[in-house]
Amino acid sequence: MAGAAAGRTKGYLVKIFMDESGNGNTSQPLIVGAVELGEDAEDVEVRIRDLYKRLDARNSLTGFGSFEEFRKDGFHSSNDPVEVSVPFLELMRATFFKTYILVTDRTRVPGGTESERIEFMYIKLLSDLLVRHRNESELLCYIEQSEEMKSIIGRLPNTVTKQAHKTIGKTAPLPKLKLAMVAKRDYMSTAIIDYVMAAVSRWLQAGRTLDPKGRPYRGFREIEPSISMLYSFEHGRISSRKDPLH
Repeated sequence: MAGAAAGRTKGYLVKIFMDESGNGNTSQPLIVGAVELGEDAEDVEVRIRDLYKRLDARNSLTGFGSFEEFRKDGFHSSNDPVEVSVPFLELMRATFFKTYILVTDRTRVPGGTESERIEFMYIKLLSDLLVRHRNESELLCYIEQSEEMKSIIGRLPNTVTKQAHKTIGKTAPLPKLKLAMVAKRDYMSTAIIDYVMAAVSRWLQAGRTLDPKGRPYRGFREIEPSISMLYSFEHGRISSRKDPLH
């Protein structure tokens, strides 16, 4: 979240990591999020893997259930013990990235099923990102694998491009959209969007509290500097770089 992106030349390949949260759990907001890493994306991946190796070697936590899950699957905000989550959050604080988040309470998003709602949100977010990066050559998007996404991902390139052209009102050159499904262990950078969405979800479920004594508010403030857009289908823009809460 720290630092600033260096200037880059036209034709840069943009690397995005996406995931969804709250899928199938109506007590939680449904969220689709994306993290954009800069030109140092591969270096960030190396740093995360180095942290994983250092934490994996901590034999004092051997046998602890959530730690063993971390060893098997990598970083995951809902499971990681504090011995894992705190160092990972520290790494995030020292990393420049941008996040784009769409949220809904399911009342203003079309679709009769959760899968249809998720697909609509992916199309919306990815098409906006294509328009945002229309001067670049490629947008390479890694989506965390799930049964839900297996039935959706094949339709996304065409529908996203059509929606992007509709948004700009004409058929114009856009970045080539490449999508790949990955496991957390394949690309550990996917954990960044997982941690961001978890912080956003906790804050939303706490009623968007502004009480600094509350952990949901403090957790949200930690990740807010990375937010380029946090948009609710029911309430509009909640936070952005141009109009942050803080």
